[in-house]
Amino acid sequence: MKYSIIVLSAGLLMFATSCKCKEKTPPVQQTQQTEQTQTTKEAKMMAPVSNKTHGTVSYQFKATGCTAVIIVQTEIATQPLILIPKDALPAEFDKDGLEIYFDYRPLKMPNPKGCATGIPAELTNISKK
Repeated sequence: MKYSIIVLSAGLLMFATSCKCKEKTPPVQQTQQTEQTQTTKEAKMMAPVSNKTHGTVSYQFKATGCTAVIIVQTEIATQPLILIPKDALPAEFDKDGLEIYFDYRPLKMPNPKGCATGIPAELTNISKK
């Protein structure tokens, strides 16, 4: 019984000393971090909001039976993103090589016949560059 109390006490002592408390940052650094955060928030609020995607209309898959697709060059991916519009593009935007801005929503539907490459998407708010 004495032995188990000693082992339990030693275990608790080791456990208590192994826990580290979070270090507090000095008040000067806290105010600097707060000022930087506020400045960043203000800059984001003042910057013009442009969430539209930039892409180029292309007919590169027309030989396989696919209509116009939108090619989007992304900074992250090495391959361009190819969007297949669910509905036909309006006549004013359905020109090969035309650069457009748009909003899109990827769709969970099979690719149309002839379009083996790309992602079906619903395009909205289309405008010319």
